[in-house]
Amino acid sequence: MTRLHGTSRPALRIAAELNGHGHHPALSIDPRAGRPESRWVDLRRADDDGGLPHDHATIVRIQASDMAQAHRERATLRAEIQAKGGHPDDIAVLVDIAVLIAPEARTARKELMTLDSTLPGPRPSESLEYIGTPIGLASLIADLYVVGVVDGVTLLPMSEPAVLDHVVNESLPWLTLRGVYPPPRGAALARTPLR
Repeated sequence: MTRLHGTSRPALRIAAELNGHGHHPALSIDPRAGRPESRWVDLRRADDDGGLPHDHATIVRIQASDMAQAHRERATLRAEIQAKGGHPDDIAVLVDIAVLIAPEARTARKELMTLDSTLPGPRPSESLEYIGTPIGLASLIADLYVVGVVDGVTLLPMSEPAVLDHVVNESLPWLTLRGVYPPPRGAALARTPLR
């Protein structure tokens, strides 16, 4: 298992579910066709052949309406593994987060309002959401991991590819510079000032 800064906790997992358009309902190509096909991508392995991470036996994705629910679900899943004779770290619990980010939070909120205005009714929310800046998203992810709410996140970009570009170029380096997230294999991070 990958370990950071001498801790015994497995490394933070960050993945994305990509569908080529975005997860906001207004961006589906043909509403009669249903949801577009998605693929799950481990962002730490974006520089190699992808696939499932090798440092956990099982990845479990959950949806949660708030952090407390995510924490309860993780605790339940870890207890179930332990009751079956396994080690709680044999699973990594990743919570889904719908994400819309931009350099300024105001821009992200405006984009969401524009997308929402094209819908016939309120947009359903299936799990946690974050609307704001790349650094704000990184801070939320760090908080969820450091306090043990979850072992990682699956980001559901509301619009692609802009959101994913911000995550890869700003959120992940911020987490790496703070020692919360491992650097990409074989890649050196540019030195950027801490914010």
